[in-house]
Amino acid sequence: MDTLVLKRHNANLAMSSHQSPPALLRRSLLGALPLLLAFLLAAAPALAADPWSLGDRAGHRLNAQVFEQPFPEYPSGQRIRLNALEADLSLDHGADLLLSDSMGQEWSLPNRSEELVPRDGKPVPGASAQFDLDALLPRPSEALPLHLSIASSKGVLDFDLRPEQVMELHALGMAQPRSDQA
Repeated sequence: MDTLVLKRHNANLAMSSHQSPPALLRRSLLGALPLLLAFLLAAAPALAADPWSLGDRAGHRLNAQVFEQPFPEYPSGQRIRLNALEADLSLDHGADLLLSDSMGQEWSLPNRSEELVPRDGKPVPGASAQFDLDALLPRPSEALPLHLSIASSKGVLDFDLRPEQVMELHALGMAQPRSDQA
């Protein structure tokens, strides 16, 4: 029985050595395709980071998401979207998002809430607001506490960011500059 297996193996080797170069290349590429896909997916930057949960001293809660603007009809770049987790809380779509650190550095991030809906005249959802993170220059230090202020239907809401959130905003500086800013 072992000689039969050996003969089949030798026959397979002989057949594969007689295949045309395009057939061998095609077979090699098909074998390498899963590895190539795995590498590309692992190397591709994430479109969105994990969401953050924010809470202030008055008990107001927001969800925050950092992501790359995906819609071609709007300028590209990184955004932060804030969503109120209270039914009766609306975020101001005309006001900028203000960030400040403990050394007195301040940033005003332009409001991009109009990007939340298609350009067909639908109203922007009151509980959500979106801001342009590309205005966060110079990037905040990863070592300093960062404070976020946003205008809402209940006045200005103030949130202190956790160290890992500050680190994420600092790391945005590693991203490539926008092509539409030239």
